Amino acid sequence: MTERYVQTVERALDILEVLASSRESFGVTEIGSKIGLHKSTVHRIIQTLCYRGYVEKEKDRERYRLGIKIAEVGNAFFNQLEVRKVAERYLESLAKTFDEVVHLVLPDNGEVVFIDHKESSQLIGMHSKVGSRGYMHCTAVGKAILSTLPEEEVRLILQKKGMPRFTQQTITDPEKLIEQLKEIRKTGIAVAAEETEVGVINIGTPIYDYSGGTIGAISISGPINRLMEKGIEKVGQEIKRVGQDISIRLGYSGR
Repeated sequence: MTERYVQTVERALDILEVLASSRESFGVTEIGSKIGLHKSTVHRIIQTLCYRGYVEKEKDRERYRLGIKIAEVGNAFFNQLEVRKVAERYLESLAKTFDEVVHLVLPDNGEVVFIDHKESSQLIGMHSKVGSRGYMHCTAVGKAILSTLPEEEVRLILQKKGMPRFTQQTITDPEKLIEQLKEIRKTGIAVAAEETEVGVINIGTPIYDYSGGTIGAISISGPINRLMEKGIEKVGQEIKRVGQDISIRLGYSGR
């Protein structure tokens, strides 16, 4: 029977995933214990990864972290995503109009993955890193995506990922969230006010592709007082319009 994978490659990927799981560096023994490999095997593989730039060794310690090559490959991946290319000028326009942080996310395995963002000139705001992940139940982008899914699928995601509380405003009751999603489905605008961070509000809308499926979502994030001054409804209507424009550029023709 032909093998469906190469064991050494799989082990190398296991090592990279361990290193990606934390901001801290790891020793060979630690890595081995996490993936069930002898430290000599880990050391052999990690030397090759270091040579190719995917892993780097700390200067004075036998500890390892992800290397710059990972960032290069990751950026190449994100740059190849059509939705990111199409959305870029729209995100820049939104950020310029409201001078707040704008995010673009894609759904992945019941979570949202931030694939692009545009910063504001404000000193105080919400910041995220490209490639970082977030929960769906407490973010505007996540709610926007959930609002387009069948209720059964929403419940499965909430059951699998949970609904952890981050602030007093975080919705942790599935029934309450599902009711909120019904309203978002009608308006096309999702709001998460102080649900992940006190004082911060996110306003989002879904993005559709040519098939009519939800491909992602965009949002504006900033201090709640500042966005209230600019007008929550005004911001919501504008981000909805931009989301529709991006969807049309991706071939979406309406439901």
